[in-house]
Amino acid sequence: MSMVHKEIFSWIVGFLYCLCGTLQILSALEPEFARILAAYLIPSDIVSGFVLWVIGAVFIVGAQEIRARIAGGEAFLYVGMLLSVAFGLIILLDLGAVGIDTIVFREGKTTWSVSQMIVPMLYLAVFSLVGFAAWGRGFIADIIPT
Repeated sequence: MSMVHKEIFSWIVGFLYCLCGTLQILSALEPEFARILAAYLIPSDIVSGFVLWVIGAVFIVGAQEIRARIAGGEAFLYVGMLLSVAFGLIILLDLGAVGIDTIVFREGKTTWSVSQMIVPMLYLAVFSLVGFAAWGRGFIADIIPT
Protein backbone atom coordinates (compact mmCIF):
# COMPACT_ATOMS: atom_id res chain seq x y z
CA MET A 1 0.00 0.00 0.00
CA SER A 2 1.17 3.47 -0.72
CA MET A 3 1.69 6.29 1.72
CA VAL A 4 -1.51 7.90 0.43
CA HIS A 5 -3.52 4.90 1.65
CA LYS A 6 -1.85 5.12 5.04
CA GLU A 7 -2.56 8.83 5.24
CA ILE A 8 -6.24 8.40 4.34
CA PHE A 9 -6.57 5.51 6.80
CA SER A 10 -4.96 7.59 9.54
CA TRP A 11 -7.24 10.59 8.90
CA ILE A 12 -10.42 8.50 8.88
CA VAL A 13 -9.60 6.44 11.96
CA GLY A 14 -8.33 9.50 13.83
CA PHE A 15 -11.53 11.38 13.04
CA LEU A 16 -13.68 8.43 14.18
CA TYR A 17 -11.78 8.14 17.45
CA CYS A 18 -12.07 11.88 18.16
CA LEU A 19 -15.75 11.90 17.22
CA CYS A 20 -16.59 8.96 19.49
CA GLY A 21 -14.51 10.48 22.30
CA THR A 22 -16.35 13.77 22.00
CA LEU A 23 -19.72 12.03 21.96
CA GLN A 24 -18.83 9.98 25.06
CA ILE A 25 -17.80 13.09 26.98
CA LEU A 26 -20.88 15.04 25.89
CA SER A 27 -23.17 12.16 26.84
CA ALA A 28 -21.58 12.06 30.29
CA LEU A 29 -22.30 15.75 30.74
CA GLU A 30 -25.87 15.73 29.38
CA PRO A 31 -28.22 12.90 30.52
CA GLU A 32 -30.73 13.40 27.69
CA PHE A 33 -27.93 13.12 25.13
CA ALA A 34 -26.77 9.93 26.87
CA ARG A 35 -30.16 8.28 26.33
CA ILE A 36 -30.02 9.08 22.61
CA LEU A 37 -26.44 7.85 22.17
CA ALA A 38 -27.04 4.62 24.10
CA ALA A 39 -28.99 3.37 21.08
CA TYR A 40 -25.83 3.87 18.98
CA LEU A 41 -23.59 1.93 21.42
CA ILE A 42 -21.88 5.05 22.77
CA PRO A 43 -21.92 5.05 26.57
CA SER A 44 -21.39 8.07 28.78
CA ASP A 45 -17.84 7.88 30.10
CA ILE A 46 -15.56 10.89 30.42
CA VAL A 47 -12.33 8.94 30.98
CA SER A 48 -12.87 6.66 28.00
CA GLY A 49 -13.70 9.71 25.93
CA PHE A 50 -10.34 11.27 26.76
CA VAL A 51 -8.56 7.99 25.94
CA LEU A 52 -10.32 7.96 22.57
CA TRP A 53 -9.21 11.56 22.00
CA VAL A 54 -5.58 10.65 22.71
CA ILE A 55 -5.67 7.71 20.32
CA GLY A 56 -7.40 9.84 17.68
CA ALA A 57 -4.82 12.59 18.14
CA VAL A 58 -1.99 10.11 17.55
CA PHE A 59 -3.63 9.01 14.29
CA ILE A 60 -4.21 12.61 13.18
CA VAL A 61 -0.62 13.67 13.94
CA GLY A 62 0.51 10.61 12.00
CA ALA A 63 -1.62 11.64 9.03
CA GLN A 64 -0.21 15.18 9.14
CA GLU A 65 3.37 13.90 9.27
CA ILE A 66 2.78 11.37 6.50
CA ARG A 67 1.32 14.19 4.37
CA ALA A 68 4.37 16.38 5.10
CA ARG A 69 6.68 13.43 4.25
CA ILE A 70 8.32 13.58 7.67
CA ALA A 71 10.30 10.41 8.35
CA GLY A 72 8.52 9.51 11.60
CA GLY A 73 4.99 9.85 10.27
CA GLU A 74 4.44 6.14 9.89
CA ALA A 75 5.55 5.61 13.48
CA PHE A 76 2.57 7.66 14.69
CA LEU A 77 0.26 5.52 12.57
CA TYR A 78 1.70 2.30 14.01
CA VAL A 79 1.63 3.62 17.59
CA GLY A 80 -1.98 4.65 17.10
CA MET A 81 -2.82 1.17 15.86
CA LEU A 82 -0.96 -0.42 18.79
CA LEU A 83 -2.78 1.80 21.30
CA SER A 84 -6.08 1.01 19.63
CA VAL A 85 -5.55 -2.75 19.75
CA ALA A 86 -4.14 -2.64 23.30
CA PHE A 87 -7.14 -0.75 24.69
CA GLY A 88 -9.49 -2.97 22.68
CA LEU A 89 -7.92 -6.03 24.31
CA ILE A 90 -8.23 -4.45 27.75
CA ILE A 91 -11.94 -3.84 27.17
CA LEU A 92 -12.32 -7.40 25.87
CA LEU A 93 -10.65 -8.77 29.02
CA ASP A 94 -12.90 -6.58 31.15
CA LEU A 95 -15.98 -7.94 29.39
CA GLY A 96 -14.75 -11.48 29.98
CA ALA A 97 -14.21 -10.75 33.67
CA VAL A 98 -17.68 -9.26 34.06
CA GLY A 99 -19.18 -12.22 32.22
CA ILE A 100 -17.38 -14.74 34.42
CA ASP A 101 -18.40 -12.78 37.52
CA THR A 102 -22.02 -12.87 36.40
CA ILE A 103 -21.95 -16.60 35.63
CA VAL A 104 -20.12 -17.62 38.81
CA PHE A 105 -21.85 -15.43 41.37
CA ARG A 106 -25.26 -14.68 39.75
CA GLU A 107 -26.35 -12.32 42.47
CA GLY A 108 -29.70 -10.91 41.45
CA LYS A 109 -30.05 -9.27 38.10
CA THR A 110 -27.15 -7.76 36.22
CA THR A 111 -26.86 -4.02 35.79
CA TRP A 112 -24.99 -3.84 32.50
CA SER A 113 -26.51 -3.00 29.18
CA VAL A 114 -25.39 -3.56 25.60
CA SER A 115 -24.12 0.03 25.37
CA GLN A 116 -21.85 -0.63 28.35
CA MET A 117 -20.50 -3.89 26.92
CA ILE A 118 -19.86 -2.94 23.30
CA VAL A 119 -18.01 0.36 23.53
CA PRO A 120 -16.26 2.42 20.83
CA MET A 121 -12.85 1.43 22.18
CA LEU A 122 -13.72 -2.17 21.33
CA TYR A 123 -15.31 -1.82 17.90
CA LEU A 124 -12.93 0.88 16.65
CA ALA A 125 -10.02 -1.48 17.34
CA VAL A 126 -11.23 -3.51 14.36
CA PHE A 127 -9.92 -0.76 12.04
CA SER A 128 -6.45 -1.14 13.53
CA LEU A 129 -6.58 -4.91 13.13
CA VAL A 130 -7.37 -4.37 9.45
CA GLY A 131 -4.45 -1.93 9.26
CA PHE A 132 -2.12 -4.48 10.83
CA ALA A 133 -3.35 -7.09 8.36
CA ALA A 134 -2.50 -4.75 5.49
CA TRP A 135 0.79 -3.30 6.76
CA GLY A 136 1.90 -5.73 9.47
CA ARG A 137 4.80 -7.27 7.54
CA GLY A 138 6.29 -3.87 6.83
CA PHE A 139 5.83 -2.88 10.46
CA ILE A 140 7.61 -6.01 11.72
CA ALA A 141 10.32 -5.64 9.08
CA ASP A 142 11.01 -2.11 10.30
CA ILE A 143 11.36 -3.31 13.89
CA ILE A 144 13.40 -6.45 13.27
CA PRO A 145 16.03 -5.90 10.58
CA THR A 146 17.05 -8.97 8.63
